[in-house]
Amino acid sequence: MISRRDLTGFPGEVYAVYLREIIRLWRSKSRLITAVVMPFLWLATIGTAYRNSVSLPVPTDFLSFLTPGIMAMSMVFSGTVSGVSTVFDREFGFLKEMLVAPISREAIVVGKMMGGVTQAVMQGSIILLMSWIMGMRVSSGLPTIEVILGVSAAMLLISGSFVSMGLAIASKMSSTESFHMVMSFLIQPMIFLSGAMYPTRIIPEWLKIPVRINPLTYGVDLIRYYIIGMAEYSLKIDYIVLVAYTTIMVAVGGQLFRRT
Repeated sequence: MISRRDLTGFPGEVYAVYLREIIRLWRSKSRLITAVVMPFLWLATIGTAYRNSVSLPVPTDFLSFLTPGIMAMSMVFSGTVSGVSTVFDREFGFLKEMLVAPISREAIVVGKMMGGVTQAVMQGSIILLMSWIMGMRVSSGLPTIEVILGVSAAMLLISGSFVSMGLAIASKMSSTESFHMVMSFLIQPMIFLSGAMYPTRIIPEWLKIPVRINPLTYGVDLIRYYIIGMAEYSLKIDYIVLVAYTTIMVAVGGQLFRRT
């Protein structure tokens, strides 16, 4: 039987940390604007400008093909950058206050992860809506409910894995400058080698090796399957790789943060 203390204990601690992350996001207007404007510029300049001039072996127009890649890219940046709040808290001493407070470290980890995932999924959803307004077509031929559930699952897996990755790295960083340098070094190659802006089958064979070991490749492929019906890997492989990577990152991120 669940007591009242159980309901207000760990869930309440998680909710307090989660709410703080959401409030910080809402108060950071520049972060909100940048999170929306930058992907919009990618869609407007690349997706729209090259819509009728770029010829790729894809079953739809370039904007519709590009949308899943921009969604994944935006969620990756949003998810990993959410680790900045951890570095910021350490620099200003607030993290120490949280760690010595009468709440479990597991609650802090879960709350921060949930906050980062919420931000990343919201940004991915906004990009999808903007793409639809700009002329993106859902042409996979799948039932609407399957498209919604599939895209939602893909966004949750991508967000969860990269939020956890950001927390894991942030737990070992002492300044925001060093965190940004490390994340740029890791994230940019993953994005460019994920097929976000081109089909991976058109690249040279030697370059396909890093593409295939890149977990983001399977996230982009999964979203693209549900939106335009194009997949370079099987649906089963996409889910297996994403679930495995997310599980590993959540475990590693949680463990490293608890050791902070």
